[in-house]
Amino acid sequence: MSTPFMTLESFHYLALALCLVCLLMQLSVKHKQAAHILFAVFCGSLAMIAAKKITGQSVGAYQYLIGMGACATCNCYWLLARSMFRKEQAISLVHITLALVIALLVVIKQGYLFANAKWVTVSNTFTLLSGVLSELTTLLSSCVLVLSFWEGCRGYNDGNKTEKAQRLLFLLTFGLAVGVSKSMQSYYASSPELKDWTVTIITLIVLLSTQIQLLWRFGLSGRPEHASVPDNGVTQAVTEPANTGTEDKTLCEALNRLINEERVYLQPNLKVADLARALDVPEYRVSRALKPQLQQHNFNQYINRLRVGHAQKLLRDPNNQHWPVLVIGLESGFASVGPFTRAFKSITGTTPNQYRKFVKCRKEGEVYQSL
Repeated sequence: MSTPFMTLESFHYLALALCLVCLLMQLSVKHKQAAHILFAVFCGSLAMIAAKKITGQSVGAYQYLIGMGACATCNCYWLLARSMFRKEQAISLVHITLALVIALLVVIKQGYLFANAKWVTVSNTFTLLSGVLSELTTLLSSCVLVLSFWEGCRGYNDGNKTEKAQRLLFLLTFGLAVGVSKSMQSYYASSPELKDWTVTIITLIVLLSTQIQLLWRFGLSGRPEHASVPDNGVTQAVTEPANTGTEDKTLCEALNRLINEERVYLQPNLKVADLARALDVPEYRVSRALKPQLQQHNFNQYINRLRVGHAQKLLRDPNNQHWPVLVIGLESGFASVGPFTRAFKSITGTTPNQYRKFVKCRKEGEVYQSL
């Protein structure tokens, strides 16, 4: 006989409490990253699921209104995985749109169940449409689950030892959660309570593991301390001023991490004020720390040089030969193709297309000489 603590309802309360604790932890992070915001939304959505399980039939049809809040689970976790493991252009409008479509389908389904239970019995046509939407939701949710797992695998070999360990923890947790859930499906029909137990325990494991990963990756402050940075040939250290004090030296180190490790130069429309806001220091101190680095150039020219260096690396990569110049520019932090082309030509003396052709011809020449 199970003890009162080991009842299913007690585990639902535990899941609800853990969701709220994790959500509050994200809100308390000083320098929030996209991953913190997405995990907070994910925790809120799981909290709504736990609340629905706890209230059950006691609230009648209103349980489906609570269920509307559970529209940001697998779709939000996919965005969370992208934000954790992609350093550039992690989330675009396309990704947000897909996540919102899945959320909307969940809301529509719960709205249908609420209307059917509260007011009227809907027609067979609408019932059929609801079934189609339900199947579509399941299909899209399965797709984003696969994509989430892929985010952990993608670029695994390019990471350092710490990042590989972080990815491994993510893959083990995610793979275990999905694997156990799918393998137990054949038993769910005969034992609905078993399904509740399985989902609740998986929820607890995923919440704890993800919170550990965020703390490991970003620390308590929210700034990544050990970001993996591939050598792209464009990183430049912020020079420490002569006779610098401890505070200025610390600021230079923080700027180096922000610019070279976190690569904020890939952020469009970057300003000195953005760096100051990210580091929570006055803007004049950031300008003073950057002054030796800027020399005759202004801040925009300095950032554009870093961006163009990054674009050159992308243009040299054989895997990116099918990318249009616009995509190269966007991936390098430029807002549109015009400023990208002008900055590239000003710094290198050639346009991006000319540079790409030159690199291609040089490689073909080297191959020819080797023959």
